[in-house]
Amino acid sequence: MGAHTAMLVAAERPDLVRQLIMLEGDQGGTTTEEHQALGAFFRSWEVPFSSRAEAAEALGNGPLARAWAADLEQRADGLYPRFDADVMQTTIEAVGEPRWSEWESVEVPAVVIYADGGMFSEEQKAEFIGRGRQVRRVDIPEASHDAHLDAFDHWIAALRSAIAVR
Repeated sequence: MGAHTAMLVAAERPDLVRQLIMLEGDQGGTTTEEHQALGAFFRSWEVPFSSRAEAAEALGNGPLARAWAADLEQRADGLYPRFDADVMQTTIEAVGEPRWSEWESVEVPAVVIYADGGMFSEEQKAEFIGRGRQVRRVDIPEASHDAHLDAFDHWIAALRSAIAVR
């Protein structure tokens, strides 16, 4: 949601943005089923967790699951997520609304960074890049949608490259 949010800020308040750098972002348009699945996933967590190790085991071994486990909040009776599942679902539903007009209005230079194993098809990537104004595309190899977690060195190299061009 961060890339999508940054794009909306650049569209609405270009006076606040000199350059837009998006990791695995697009104009929105996800489905209700995807939103419901995300909410159901978060609601499925059997909290509280007694330890971060228990949370990591329950949530999975991927980099995103490890980040969630590391970010749990300690309360008197155990570890809890710092977010509410229903709020997360409602928030992601807002991303579901297509925002082509906002994307097409972004005037600042943009660098859109995609992971080769990310969530967007080549057709989606090409359309998004093609409908932008001053857009440069960068691809990260061996990465998922969460490239900042699972391909950190490639992500930092792409980010440095994007900033250096500016």
